[in-house]
Amino acid sequence: MTNFKDEAYYESIDKRTKEYKQWAAFKQEQLDKQVKGVGDVVEKITEATGIKDAVKAFFNDEDCGCDKRKELLNEKLPFRGQAVKCLEEEDYHYLKSFFSRRRDRIDARNQQKLIDIFNYVFGKNEMIPTGCLTCSHAGFLKNVNKLHKYFMDAEELINKED
Repeated sequence: MTNFKDEAYYESIDKRTKEYKQWAAFKQEQLDKQVKGVGDVVEKITEATGIKDAVKAFFNDEDCGCDKRKELLNEKLPFRGQAVKCLEEEDYHYLKSFFSRRRDRIDARNQQKLIDIFNYVFGKNEMIPTGCLTCSHAGFLKNVNKLHKYFMDAEELINKED
């Protein structure tokens, strides 16, 4: 059951409905599946190699501290916010042009293009700002700044290669 409406719809309906609860459970399940940091990677490796089962057998299925270590590693070495894909050439040229000059405002077309690139690069599903300008624009600007930092890092790498 992955055919859900957009997030804004579910945020607007009664949280006690079955429909909302199903969506919230699905969303939480998706979040739980995401690799959060090094701890999750270590866990997947130990599962794949059979080490986790061996440790469980050695400790007679008692707590060996693996979960605590996993959470600590995830906390100290998180993956959140890191790029998951490289820029496409067309997007690179767009960002180069966009970030080459200071702007006081960003029109709707450019907002959508920036969010599309941000979502692609960081594997997110953000939307352009709507509603309360103070709240929604703060998140949008945070995403644009993150994309700008990513772009500047890419520029630095490209210039090193030349």
